[in-house]
Amino acid sequence: MTSVDQHYEEKRNFIRMFVDAKVTITDPETGQVYDGDSKNLSGDGVMFITDNKFDKNQLLTVDIRSEQSKLAPLTAQFEVKRVIDLGGGKFEIAGTINSVT
Repeated sequence: MTSVDQHYEEKRNFIRMFVDAKVTITDPETGQVYDGDSKNLSGDGVMFITDNKFDKNQLLTVDIRSEQSKLAPLTAQFEVKRVIDLGGGKFEIAGTINSVT
């Protein structure tokens, strides 16, 4: 591991795992449900792609279910920390997991 790799990894509390799974996103304030595709997951965060733009600091419930039996289902309370417009009506949403239910 180079010193650059080590310095980068020291900034992360958990290893990032790349996940290709469907995610259901629920806005607890409105009850509206959206679909997305999870791209990565760590011990304290998740990133997914969706057709819906969410606001930074917005609280959501995310439900990640993999078609592979290797990954257990995960339902978590999630706070949006980053929103990137990918164009074509797609948004990259990343944030922190506040609690797991």
